[in-house]
Amino acid sequence: MKTNRKVIFFLLLLALVCLISIQSLTAESAAPNSDTPQATPAAAPATPEEPKDITAQVREYNSDQFAPPPADFRQGQVTVRQLDEKAVQKTENGYAVQLPSHAPVATPAVADGLVFVSGGFRSKEFYAFEARTGTLKWAVNLDDDGPSSVVVRDGVVIFNTESCTIFALDAQTGRQLWSWWLGDPLMSMPTIANGRVFSAYPATGRSGGANQAVQMQENAANVNSIASSPAGAKAPPPASHALAAFDLRTGKILWQRWIDADVMSAPVAEGDELFVATFAGTIYRFRQSDGEILSARQARATSAPVVVHGELYYTKRADVPGSGVAEEATVNASKNSGQETRQVNRKAAPYIDSAVQAKTQYKSQGISLDAANGFAGGAPAQSNAEAAYGNIGQNNVSTLQAFQGSRVLTYGDNNYNVLGDEIVCNERKTGEKRWSQPLPGNLTELGGFLGTPPVVAGGYLFIGTVNGEVLQIDPADGLQIKAYPIGAPVRSQPVIEGGFIYVGTQDGRLVAIDTRDEKLTGWPMWGGDAAHTSYREPVAGH
Repeated sequence: MKTNRKVIFFLLLLALVCLISIQSLTAESAAPNSDTPQATPAAAPATPEEPKDITAQVREYNSDQFAPPPADFRQGQVTVRQLDEKAVQKTENGYAVQLPSHAPVATPAVADGLVFVSGGFRSKEFYAFEARTGTLKWAVNLDDDGPSSVVVRDGVVIFNTESCTIFALDAQTGRQLWSWWLGDPLMSMPTIANGRVFSAYPATGRSGGANQAVQMQENAANVNSIASSPAGAKAPPPASHALAAFDLRTGKILWQRWIDADVMSAPVAEGDELFVATFAGTIYRFRQSDGEILSARQARATSAPVVVHGELYYTKRADVPGSGVAEEATVNASKNSGQETRQVNRKAAPYIDSAVQAKTQYKSQGISLDAANGFAGGAPAQSNAEAAYGNIGQNNVSTLQAFQGSRVLTYGDNNYNVLGDEIVCNERKTGEKRWSQPLPGNLTELGGFLGTPPVVAGGYLFIGTVNGEVLQIDPADGLQIKAYPIGAPVRSQPVIEGGFIYVGTQDGRLVAIDTRDEKLTGWPMWGGDAAHTSYREPVAGH
């Protein structure tokens, strides 16, 4: 009986081993062979987010349901100052002015025979020089530091200061016409159109002119709302900034609207409309005369828009959110609907990637400049700098105020822009790439962009470079015609008027170059004019 049990047990065990072997062979035959190509399931490619229409939401935030933006502004102050004559040095082809701050100088402006320029990010100074000679016309001390790029119209000079005032000065004398302490910090430049001035400000930075370090502590919890409202008062909407329109001559507030972040570079005026791209990537469209909200779209914009013949041209983040690699593309969209019709030049964009930018020389410089202006702990909470950090890779007050991005220049039938380390030309109506040319420099080591947004004068393109030159370029093929040595990195767009090139440098100089070609003219301030249009039609013979 025991023998039979052993036989039965042995037979069952043998059957089990055979069954396992068969299953193993079946599994191996079903498994992919590493030496044989295998079909993989088709998967839809990840695509970037489409722009989201938030017009109704923005109108609600600016309705009677919420408190209006603060409007109790105090005035700033200016006093006359001098400049050491030795600061102005004649050069072989013009002159250079070494400003006392030795800090980055924003794009100057030329009007009525004068060149107007900030004293540098660390300064509380503003200057006007005779445009062709460099002779000092007037200079003023400001009660706030960090003057922005400047606009001039009808004899009025307008600029912001990082901390925290918009100033309007008489162009010929420097006399203050009006000023308002708006909020801390101001990281964009103003715009002038149709007798109005447009500028943005943080509605959370309302500490009455207190020391910036104190303001950072007081406002640490107020990223998306202003200070607590009095009992019974309406609460503000979840918006960190406001856009305001002022009368050019008097500074009277004409209207105010809540927006989601500071303005990127500057508002853009076209006709009776105003276009704004914020650091959060939203593109707003307002009516200039009364501030009516015409449209708002979360577009992930990375540069101020250009408006041409009913079309918008701008750059945007083109990567899939959370993918870990920043990408950028140039966009064509309808002016009225905001609907995208075309994307071109999509590429990896380390120049707007926060992870890459955090390790660059430009980031280190930004930290140092901020600390010198009282931001040792970084940009204050009310600046909403984190919205910018996730979109364009910068979050220092100095680098945000200086940010100009891959902004498009529309010249005739073509669009031109600098995409980090190259300048690119596309046919405007079709998007076809006509040419691209690389720019010198190590993008990931230096940080930011290797070149400024292009300008056009006399039928040629011009860009400033971190390599310390202004390049004159043939718009037909992108080939370099001439390089003008500047002697220091340039990160702000040059201006060209009356045969002279004017540029601010990273080491605190205003450099003026006499090209001896009077045809090189017509780009007197950032974006080409006080409205920042960045659009020109070719002139006959150019």
